[in-house]
Amino acid sequence: MSVSEALATPVDEMVDSMELVPRNGFHLEPRCRVCRNDAVRSKVNELLATGSSYAMVLRALGEDNAELDKCDRITIDSVRNHCVRHFPVQNVAKATYREILERRARENHLDFVEGVATAITPLAFLETVMVKSYEHLVDSDTTVDVNTGIAAAGRLQSLIDSGDQGRDIAVLRSQVGQLADAVRSVVPREMWGAIVEKLDELERPPEALDAGMDSLDDDDPYDPIEFSEADDEF
Repeated sequence: MSVSEALATPVDEMVDSMELVPRNGFHLEPRCRVCRNDAVRSKVNELLATGSSYAMVLRALGEDNAELDKCDRITIDSVRNHCVRHFPVQNVAKATYREILERRARENHLDFVEGVATAITPLAFLETVMVKSYEHLVDSDTTVDVNTGIAAAGRLQSLIDSGDQGRDIAVLRSQVGQLADAVRSVVPREMWGAIVEKLDELERPPEALDAGMDSLDDDDPYDPIEFSEADDEF
């Protein structure tokens, strides 16, 4: 909250907000319909963490909503706003996984707002496993044996090498483009056709060249004596 927002907030509202701050330090927003109800907040956070769509979360709150006054009932916008603004603060790790789910769902055109199925996709699952594994990897109590380290180093080097090849190809394409531009700017236009024909000739398969040479052969085999006698006649 900025200084200007703090000054604009009524004192009694700030007091209520302070009363909702639990001992572990994360902030509960009193104006959020999800945050100000402990049972609802716990249920919503759990459903968000397990990949439920906003509509699924709302349906799961049917009995809770029925017991609330109209001004306190949870709506799909309540769930959406809570997920964006407050869930990341209250559940840092789980919010990271939720971000993965929603991002991958958008990439796969899955509706994680009104959808009737969970937002979990194979890519989201694998990315979550990777992130969770990394959290375990960087733990100070985790040990990595030598063989695993060597395998990881080899895999990393192969990825680096494949990336270098991609850059080499990009540089080569750029150089070919520059060469073509130089030819067009220096060589007279009437010679461009001859250059294209020469390139086509160079790209012609060897079989085609062999076929062209075969057409030049005589039906009769070459006889050096015959040719020498023919020379004597002249």
